[in-house]
Amino acid sequence: MRRCNRADYVLNVFSERVQTTRAERKRRTTTRIVEAAGRLFQERGFQGTTVRQIAAEADVSVGAVMAVGDKESLLGLVYDQAIAARVPAPPAAESAASAVDYLAHYFDPFLDLFTENDELARSYFRALTRGRPENAALGGLRTLTEDNLTAAMVRAGMPASRARHGAQVMFTSYLGELMLLAARSTDRQQAAAGIRRTAEFVTVCAGEGR
Repeated sequence: MRRCNRADYVLNVFSERVQTTRAERKRRTTTRIVEAAGRLFQERGFQGTTVRQIAAEADVSVGAVMAVGDKESLLGLVYDQAIAARVPAPPAAESAASAVDYLAHYFDPFLDLFTENDELARSYFRALTRGRPENAALGGLRTLTEDNLTAAMVRAGMPASRARHGAQVMFTSYLGELMLLAARSTDRQQAAAGIRRTAEFVTVCAGEGR
């Protein structure tokens, strides 16, 4: 019985190591593919890049690329990672004025990202409007953003329920401005000004319950 248990233990340990190694290898391959896609999208544009080119750039098979996703999915992953890297740190706001500044400038890094390459931004938004499962990352960004903005307003002395609603309004305003940017109906400066007006409005409304 003891030998059997030891054999089972060794087998389990070996199996776990194999699974861990496979998972790590898959993660590294996915990272390499997404990075390769990002480089080619920047160099050749979304329409000018093929899955075969991405595979060659990442030194993997076409099947390995497709296992990660098609071109739209890869573009979404490229933007998701870029957005995640630019999320501002939680604020230390102590007043309504500082809360307005934080809310108004919170989205600056994202606006910069989406104005760096118009063609890629439009392709990304087309993918978003299709409501694909890969767009779940947008929900994660929304949660993080609303948590950060709510915290800033609460620290400025605003009621939590009103602050949460204000944060939701801010995120919706941000998405609207991005859509206008993608459609070339506005520019970076106008988008920032629109977000600031919304920040001023929601902080006043959130503070009415104090």
